[in-house]
Amino acid sequence: MESIKNLPGILFLCGFMGTGKSTLGRTLAEKLELPFADLDTRIEKQAGKPIPKIFEEEGEQRFRSLERKQLLDTIRNYEGVLALGGGALHNQHLVDHIKINGLLIFIETPFSVILDRIMQHDNRPLLLNEDGTVKDRAVLEEELSELYNQRLKYYRQAEITIRNDNETSIEDTAAALVKKIRNHVAHN
Repeated sequence: MESIKNLPGILFLCGFMGTGKSTLGRTLAEKLELPFADLDTRIEKQAGKPIPKIFEEEGEQRFRSLERKQLLDTIRNYEGVLALGGGALHNQHLVDHIKINGLLIFIETPFSVILDRIMQHDNRPLLLNEDGTVKDRAVLEEELSELYNQRLKYYRQAEITIRNDNETSIEDTAAALVKKIRNHVAHN
């Protein structure tokens, strides 16, 4: 166990889809002996259906509304590591609220690695064309890079940034993150 004094109640992991927020979050939570939660999983449980179905049946605006409500409820009632959805930080108000209520950590991953990871999972709403077929890599890269660049200004406001690429194991990345958290908490 990695005991850290003065650890904030919630460690929020942010980053684009495919950065490994959930995978790294679970490992970090184990190392710190804290609970782990995934905001997307909580939304699916509350809505009673998977996120792609919410997008398909109710649209992105409805999903963002559910996401915001679940995030605010979680902030009030949870302590531990929380993996945010890739688009959870879509306005400055939410970023500010999160930073007041915990420690925001940006999982930075090279865009090419993100694209490779996303293309391996056909359950992501942005991966599919309207007819349900998987988008061409070049088309997906263009669409996602635009979205990534829009969100980057929010991700970069995190107090801690950790790189998660395919070159370092999740275990080693989590260990490095624990050191960064310990240093941050000790100096703030």
